[in-house]
Amino acid sequence: MPIVNVIGRRWWAFPLALAATLLLMTVMATSSARADGSAGRPAVVPAAAMDLGGLFLPAGDDGGHDEDGDVRVRAVPLLGTDIKVQVSGLIARFTVTHHFRNPTARWTEAIYTYPLPPDSAVDRLKMTVGGRVIEGVIQERAEARRLYTAAKSAGRRASLVEQQRPNIFTTAVANLGPGEEVTVAIEFQERLTFRDGQFTLRLPLVVGPRYIPGRAHPVNFAGGSGWARDTNRVPDASKITPPLRDDSAGKGNPVTLEVTLAAGFDIGKITSPDHDITTARPDPGRAVVRLDGDAVPADRDFVLRWAPAQAGAAPQAGFFWEQAGDDTYGLLMLMPPVSGGAGLTLPRPARDVTFVVDTSGSMKGASLTQAKDALVMALDRLTLADRFRIIRFASGYSDMTHRPVTADRAAIDRAKAYVRGLEAEGGTEISNAVTAALAGVDNGAEEAAPEGRTRLRQIVLITDGAVGDEDRLLSLINGRIGDARLFTVGIGSAPNGFLMTRAARAGRGTYTFIQSADEIKERMAELFLKLERPALTDVALTWPQGGTHSVEVWPRPLPDLYAGEPLVALMKLNGAGPELKVSGRLGGRFWEQSVMITGGAAAPGVAGLWGREKIRQLMANMRTASLHLEPKDADAARVEIRREIVRTALDIGLVSKFTSLVAVDAEPGRAAGTPMATSQVPVNLPAGQDRSGLEGSSAAPVRSPVPGPQKTMAPAAPMPVGQAATLAFDRTDPAMRAHLAAAGSGTPLAATPQTATPAHAYMGLGLLFVVAALAILALGWRGPRPRRRRGPEGAD
Repeated sequence: MPIVNVIGRRWWAFPLALAATLLLMTVMATSSARADGSAGRPAVVPAAAMDLGGLFLPAGDDGGHDEDGDVRVRAVPLLGTDIKVQVSGLIARFTVTHHFRNPTARWTEAIYTYPLPPDSAVDRLKMTVGGRVIEGVIQERAEARRLYTAAKSAGRRASLVEQQRPNIFTTAVANLGPGEEVTVAIEFQERLTFRDGQFTLRLPLVVGPRYIPGRAHPVNFAGGSGWARDTNRVPDASKITPPLRDDSAGKGNPVTLEVTLAAGFDIGKITSPDHDITTARPDPGRAVVRLDGDAVPADRDFVLRWAPAQAGAAPQAGFFWEQAGDDTYGLLMLMPPVSGGAGLTLPRPARDVTFVVDTSGSMKGASLTQAKDALVMALDRLTLADRFRIIRFASGYSDMTHRPVTADRAAIDRAKAYVRGLEAEGGTEISNAVTAALAGVDNGAEEAAPEGRTRLRQIVLITDGAVGDEDRLLSLINGRIGDARLFTVGIGSAPNGFLMTRAARAGRGTYTFIQSADEIKERMAELFLKLERPALTDVALTWPQGGTHSVEVWPRPLPDLYAGEPLVALMKLNGAGPELKVSGRLGGRFWEQSVMITGGAAAPGVAGLWGREKIRQLMANMRTASLHLEPKDADAARVEIRREIVRTALDIGLVSKFTSLVAVDAEPGRAAGTPMATSQVPVNLPAGQDRSGLEGSSAAPVRSPVPGPQKTMAPAAPMPVGQAATLAFDRTDPAMRAHLAAAGSGTPLAATPQTATPAHAYMGLGLLFVVAALAILALGWRGPRPRRRRGPEGAD
């Protein structure tokens, strides 16, 4: 059929195709311009930053819209955080109080996340609102959430504290009335770190951005309201990715802090590496430490160190106890002499040292500079008896030498040049790099070293730990560590303490934190002593007069001890004798010491520390169950371990992964039918971190209407469907204003990824092809064709 006839009969196809094409090209251009222009928008803070606070709420009595129908918002400031710490010997008791005020004329639910030390035992919640004091109670997690949800729906004021990680907690406060102020106080205790004759108190104030790898799950209406979607590798990503404060708003979330020290000995120098402090000394054994001047922004960990006034006067042993009901709990601290002095005459082992250094985007800035300086110092400590490798990682990893090389001068010089040339960019695929470092160490093979000695395999991991899939890495280390030892170096102003400490324990090594450039030399010198001297291994406690089997000691097994480290054991004592023996092996030599545990000092909080340590160990056992059991048996073991964790947490009264604190006011506040908004807390960027390092750091960077850190591999939707207007956002962004207007009208929202080529452009391109195909089909279709009957000769 002539083409002109087709055109005549289907004249509408061409103008339709042309109009659709022009429309789609316009949409694509607009989308591309928006994506390209989004680089200037403030990035959202990843994970841990939520700790800092600062609410954003819809403003106004008309549902949050102005006269033109645009959304108006106002910041609900976190009025401040007050922290008070009481230190008695080896135990610190914290009270962290957050002050909020709702300046709007609407009822609201506030959700905020804050960091705590990874071994903190959280046992109390006290909410004060409208002159009422509401105490929290420990419940199993699902039951606590049910009680909170029911109270929220009924208009009662309520609060809920949940653990997302051992060092990240989330608090929700429901039914905060117009103009009301609320004070939420969290109390917990922690065992202080005592190493190399010095005590250290570390309190995180901000958690850095987290890399979220994996495939995104479908939108989960019961999930969190963070910028990232939950993934197969980080199933709670939406709960640990709060928004970041806009740089133009300056630092926020002010903190005041006071520490009262009752050391039990005359206190010498007191220092804080990153904060200016003032110190008052009522007597030689006590001190009161405060932040100097006004409140400081919560953008870095607070670290306080002190030591005895007399050199060598640090305690060599200590025993603290607490009676809780019918049970007696004890904390033993013992400095084995071989850990500091007698063991130093043993020969230094020949070593294969693998340095694994993080060069991902979150390390950009001061963190990478500190990591490079630390690594150069470590290279200078190697001898000709040692061999080494360097593995760097970001979105992928590379091995400088692919095998251990002898630490001669030429190799060291090449390595230093390599280290100085490292740059930070990309994601944080840490597991692949650690897998490469562990390759070949889990088969038990020994390699001959000079003078007939075998080589000691050591891995030094230098990172800020800014990842969301910590459990995956810990399981990897547990399964493949073999006869190697893993040492972690936490870099930057706010490293992931949970990952640093747990990875070192799983790798039978130790951990070091470098807070600032001024600390590199001192902290690395301490680490070198641990790397270069034999460890005390096979550490055990026994009660020669009976009772060994009636005492529940944690951790189990007891960890190896390195130079300058004490043995710390928590125990539940039932019928044990007054004497115990501590034993171990150092360089093949047997060591033993008797300790009398009668007397000691009464110390409230020991029971909580015992429960926290037991729960930590049980969680580690849950991770490693699949390494030792068949899948069916491993599942059953995990179920039983979970039950034991819940029993322990409820008995002691602790927040855990499976238990939460909930507080519910008996009197209703919000009347039925009165709407309530939900708000989330934005956070500061950790000090010294370069915001540009969060951009494009993923193998599949994501942009969205809520500007979010690009450190994610999942096609995350920072504003999941059903979570409308619950996030912090860029109030000047027209796209966000439009989305929020849609949310206010009840229209469901679904954010689309905007990568280097925007998702809108991809969608438009696909639709363009569809329209073109339909046009071609319309032109070529000739309708039903009548069947011809065959002629007498069978011709067509």
